[in-house]
Amino acid sequence: MPKAMYVIEQYAATVRKKDTFWMVFNRIYNNIHAFKLEAIDEIRDKYLQSNETDENAREEFLTFMRDYFPEVALVEVGDLVSTDMIVWPYLGSIAIDADVGSDVYIALCEKYGDPYQDPIANHSCLWLMPLDDALALWKEREQSWKNL
Repeated sequence: MPKAMYVIEQYAATVRKKDTFWMVFNRIYNNIHAFKLEAIDEIRDKYLQSNETDENAREEFLTFMRDYFPEVALVEVGDLVSTDMIVWPYLGSIAIDADVGSDVYIALCEKYGDPYQDPIANHSCLWLMPLDDALALWKEREQSWKNL
């Protein structure tokens, strides 16, 4: 069943209105975008497939957040994909309603790796969406919808 939700650039640009970080648990998405692996056919065929999401890593993250930062809101978000895509499956990604530099951010960087550096593992990557990028990407996505 389809699910309406924010895409990460929309959430950062229109809700948080500041730099926003989020977790991605989809191995293929992270392999291509975080680890910069070439999108060879066997990887490309699995791109944006929800069955490539590591549900155990996602649940571990949720447990960590409940245990250590229960006051922090978590928001399911659609991942950053080409603006010509209208529909894609939810890959399990979660935006974290906390600021860059906060205790939450520091703890997540220690556990999952700093988004400004190389990621640690392909099944759980911490990503950062700067507000300027979010605003530009969200404007581009809105324009692509108007052009349909």
